Amino acid sequence: MMKPPKKAETIKRDLEGLLTSLIERGIADDQNFPVLRPASNNVWEVTFAGAEHVSIAMGDIDYAAIYKELSEKRSYTAKLIDGGLLQLMYRFEDERLVRHRLAYYPSPELRPFQEDPESYLHDELFLDIVSRHIVPFPLRFDFDETAARDVVHPMCHLTLGDVKGCRIPVSAPLTPRWFVDFVLRNFYLTDRYDFVSKLPNHRLYFNPTITANERRLIHMVVPMEAC
Repeated sequence: MMKPPKKAETIKRDLEGLLTSLIERGIADDQNFPVLRPASNNVWEVTFAGAEHVSIAMGDIDYAAIYKELSEKRSYTAKLIDGGLLQLMYRFEDERLVRHRLAYYPSPELRPFQEDPESYLHDELFLDIVSRHIVPFPLRFDFDETAARDVVHPMCHLTLGDVKGCRIPVSAPLTPRWFVDFVLRNFYLTDRYDFVSKLPNHRLYFNPTITANERRLIHMVVPMEAC
């Protein structure tokens, strides 16, 4: 068996550091640390225990039911304090990234008061996050070399709400650091809590994959250096 690609090993270490940071800051409630496993002689995956259940989300069923199944089967990299689920999966062929699936599934309902009254009464962090009125919807950053079609199916794209045909072009694949930064910055920063500024430093970047035609559309840009 060939040794795993260096980039795959770097992604795994990146994820381990991010999860440790989330745990230390009290924003992660549960987690599955990443595993690096071979899919064939020169193909390696960075994934997590429970990843075999991610296909549940592809079914044409109610979002609350999807979330419940994923949560009960612990099909996530991290479960956040308000129940939000993070899934991060990467596939490499030698040193080339060929696919990633980075998903965020917010909890469709807040944790009932009766289940954990002490948190509501005494945990400022929990109160600060769950007291906001947010309409939950899933989002996913996909990267797939083989499925790419100019404009119609950008190699890297953002899907909002699991809406079929929603593929907002993204300039480059996302590292774990950028994905976690995106979720925390847009859904978990509050006036009192900043979970982003002390995340581990970036370990690597991926080259741009967006086409000239896709650049002419509204699209998202992944920075090539830390902000």
